[in-house]
Amino acid sequence: MLDRHTAEQLVLDMFAVITHGDPELAIRCIHPDFVNEESANEPPACATPGPAGLAATGTWLRSAYTDLHYEVRNILHDGSQATAQALMSGRQTGPFVAFPQGERPVALPPTGRAFAVKHAHHMRFRDGLIVWHSAVRDDLGMMNQLGHVPPHPAVLARMARWNLTGAARRAIAAARAHAAHGAATITETRAARAGSGTT
Repeated sequence: MLDRHTAEQLVLDMFAVITHGDPELAIRCIHPDFVNEESANEPPACATPGPAGLAATGTWLRSAYTDLHYEVRNILHDGSQATAQALMSGRQTGPFVAFPQGERPVALPPTGRAFAVKHAHHMRFRDGLIVWHSAVRDDLGMMNQLGHVPPHPAVLARMARWNLTGAARRAIAAARAHAAHGAATITETRAARAGSGTT
């Protein structure tokens, strides 16, 4: 059972990994068996168990959104799990690519618009680390603020150009590569620590 300070710090550290991409911090706060339920609609590398999966998610999100930030407003915990209310914000300056299960990836061109939406995140702890995560997010609200919905003629025309020029295909490949690179930072960090004798 974790005390209040430790549980809250782990939650804050998880969000910091997503927004800043610190592999050392990921290793310190994420369990090797970590599962992120939200990775089902993310690039393949994001489903990697352990800190590599979270690092992949963070790199993927940062490739689409600059100034990515989670304002954590409340954390409730009972020692073995926690729920955090947070406001996710940023600005879409790069392509955002979703990977719906069983369907073709969907690439959305950057609009330069800012967004801020409410989330609820649920974490479970094991061995003093975060071992599981899921979230309830306002994705529709985010897409509305970014100008991707509703599908009025200007949005449809933008998507048509995006696909006809091959930009969508390139964005999908780039999203996969970004996520894979994020996961690789964990492997590289562990190798460096092993080489220096750091555990």
